[in-house]
Amino acid sequence: MEKIGKSRLEALSDGIFAFAMTLLVISLAVPDIPEKDAPYMLPGEIAKMYPEFLFFIIAFFILAGYWMSHHKILEHVRYVDILLVRINILLLFFIVLIPFTTSLSGDYSNVLEAVLFFHVNLLVASLMLTAMWWYIRRHSATLAPEMRSTEKRGIEKAVVMPGVIMLAIGVSFVNTHASMWCYALIPFILFMSGRIRWLEGRRMRDS
Repeated sequence: MEKIGKSRLEALSDGIFAFAMTLLVISLAVPDIPEKDAPYMLPGEIAKMYPEFLFFIIAFFILAGYWMSHHKILEHVRYVDILLVRINILLLFFIVLIPFTTSLSGDYSNVLEAVLFFHVNLLVASLMLTAMWWYIRRHSATLAPEMRSTEKRGIEKAVVMPGVIMLAIGVSFVNTHASMWCYALIPFILFMSGRIRWLEGRRMRDS
């Protein structure tokens, strides 16, 4: 099995994550208002951009979460093989697509197909992250020999996200706007899982 140093893979991935997060702001177009009308028209026009701002905020912090999970997944990897590179390239493809689906769903937040495109984009990206974690865990003896068994479980973001997105997809068939609020569950779930893990560790130390 050919093994490659991971530094170039990380450099490419970090650059693409940074580019995608920056590109998101393009979805927020400045309202085109005559200068003389701006004092009384601009506040209302900005208020109408609520869907675009909501999608931008969600996509930005989800991308940040993906980047953190990607870093955590590769933290103890010493080498990468060609299959891991291919999985990572597929992940980056769907990461680069997120600014487009964010802009599309923000502009047409009442159109089911547009909102579903956004959710499915995030779902596939999440599944690719999970696939990376699973592949590295399965081949940890050769790719990440220093990875301890306890560290193989610490990828909550890559596992929790698909479940929340599936919930958002289901809710979108009832209400496209309400489906976006499903993502507010993510920090709560991660907090609770961390709390439960901390309590389990404390119980083991006390026993």
